[in-house]
Amino acid sequence: MSHDISIWTLKKMPLQQVIQYIEQNSTPEYRARMAKIKKADYERLPAEQAQDKLAAAISKMSEEEYTDYLLELVDE
Repeated sequence: MSHDISIWTLKKMPLQQVIQYIEQNSTPEYRARMAKIKKADYERLPAEQAQDKLAAAISKMSEEEYTDYLLELVDE
């Protein structure tokens, strides 16, 4: 994962940019876990549907859960 961005920067970014950042800087396992689906199911999705799954999952997360995922992303 990545060290080149802060959690605060990510939190200020529009959701679509955050999703693009996540897709470019995380593992399929992380993205599937964040989308709350199995890795194999996530990997079978077309890119647009995978992004939609991430967006839907993020929109349902509490602020604390979202922050925890972002911390994991920037700390790894």
